[in-house]
Amino acid sequence: QYGGKEVLDQAIPTVLEKHLALREVLFDVKEAEVLIRDKTSSKLLCRYPYPAISCVGRCRDSSRLFAFCVVASPESPDGSTFDCLVFAARSEQDCEEIIRSMAAGFKHTEGFV
Repeated sequence: QYGGKEVLDQAIPTVLEKHLALREVLFDVKEAEVLIRDKTSSKLLCRYPYPAISCVGRCRDSSRLFAFCVVASPESPDGSTFDCLVFAARSEQDCEEIIRSMAAGFKHTEGFV
């Protein structure tokens, strides 16, 4: 239920242990949002404005794995719950670039919250 960066060390392995179906996606970091598209069809799968994203970070065990937490149910009476989305970048450099770009997006949208 907590979406801070501290949860990523537990959340990433938890998501990976579920052995969910893998999907190749295009990860597009925009100025005010993150878009995730199917790599084959370019169909938009998810769209997350930065105010809905609570944190982003890398996995300690792999330099290519990163994740972010997103508000799953903001209208919930007991507070927000969060989903953790885990991705594998092509390289360590791509992973770092994505995280840096998302961090810059957080700064650009601070005034929107």
